[in-house]
Amino acid sequence: QSGRNLPSLRPAPPRTRAASRTRAMAPAHTVCFCNNRGGVGKTFMAFQTACEAARARPEKKVLVIDFSLYSDQTALLLGGSARESFGAPMKGLQVTVDNTTCDTRAEGLIRDLEHAPDVMDVDERSGKERKPSSSIFGAFFSRQKSPTKTGKSAEAKETAPPRALDLSPYMIRPNDHNPEIPPNLFLVPSAGATSWSQTQREDDDFDEKEVPLWARRGDGWQACAKRLRLAIDALPEPFQAVFVDTDHLAACVLTKLALACCAKTVVPLSFDDGDFNRLFQDVTGNALFTDVMLPMIENGTCRARVFRMVFTKVTSTKNEPVTTDGGIDSPFKPTNTVAAQMDAMASQVQSACQSDRRYAALFDENEDFIAGTNSQFRKKYFTAMKLVPDLAANLSKMCGLPLCAMTSRKYTAPSGLSGQSSKTVLDGLKAEIRNLMTRVLDETYDGTISAS
Repeated sequence: QSGRNLPSLRPAPPRTRAASRTRAMAPAHTVCFCNNRGGVGKTFMAFQTACEAARARPEKKVLVIDFSLYSDQTALLLGGSARESFGAPMKGLQVTVDNTTCDTRAEGLIRDLEHAPDVMDVDERSGKERKPSSSIFGAFFSRQKSPTKTGKSAEAKETAPPRALDLSPYMIRPNDHNPEIPPNLFLVPSAGATSWSQTQREDDDFDEKEVPLWARRGDGWQACAKRLRLAIDALPEPFQAVFVDTDHLAACVLTKLALACCAKTVVPLSFDDGDFNRLFQDVTGNALFTDVMLPMIENGTCRARVFRMVFTKVTSTKNEPVTTDGGIDSPFKPTNTVAAQMDAMASQVQSACQSDRRYAALFDENEDFIAGTNSQFRKKYFTAMKLVPDLAANLSKMCGLPLCAMTSRKYTAPSGLSGQSSKTVLDGLKAEIRNLMTRVLDETYDGTISAS
């Protein structure tokens, strides 16, 4: 995907933030977008809401972290997904490899988080420093670190204050390469060129046949999650919102990192009943709720709770806010059939929470609220995102053009696709993205939409 490979530079030692630069409070909002089904609009939603959040509050900064194996978020922010010819890289990913290295993207961040020197590098049983090994995330992220001689005992390391990794060396400002993106939005990009099937560990005690190719065994990722959360909390004060895009392989450790570091989870939903049920049961062991979040909650590693479940690609009959018969607030009026289907699927989620208290723990309300009226539960946790017309959606993705920046002029993608959307259509889409974004963040991000 990422086009030509650049020579890897020898990474510098991970930077730690000095105490004087540590912020008093962590970013107000940390949000990850998760679903174990591809094609539900997860990356598109994260792209649109992150750009609108940055546009709405230009005095604050937004950070987007791309933890998708396909690097789609990176492609959108850095120029779009269009390819000039068959087999050519996506424009946005070519920009990425031209302006970054594997040591300054998400791949390098993960390696540095894994090998950052702190108490995690001491074996609790022997008190000796652990020997460096291949990455627990697979060869895609592996980086051998040089042995160090600290001369410190395990007890001395345990009393040392934790140090936050500085995330700025891994950031790029998309606006420098794609002027359609607000200048106060920053990205930790990814551009993995190695097949995930080739990134598995090959330790002597590891049997590839016992674990699916996308899975990760053990809890070695948890130390990285603690370090990443510390790094996010130490971002400079202007960073008020952090968005993390994840992969549809929900059991991948990258998704687990996001769930361990973010406070909120947004779950895009399709109307396919099979896709919906796979949140709870998946024969591959990849169900977001049952196989990933529940075990993480039980072992205390899941910080995130479901904050919104958003029905995507919903057909609209009128641009006015409505409440369905079941209590779901929608920023537009869906068809009666779609509204009934939304209510039915929301009811299934609440029934699961009421019949099994483990599922209730996925949400940030107490069990009394979960057991209350259906309308209360649906009003708090469910909403909808309108189906974006094909032309506007394709131009947005292919050109790396967020809806909040789109006007009624004619656009042409590198692939040759061209067209324009009317002011009426764009105003409706912008208002809807703004409403969704304020529901994910807060009312301080509410404001006038951009001119179309």
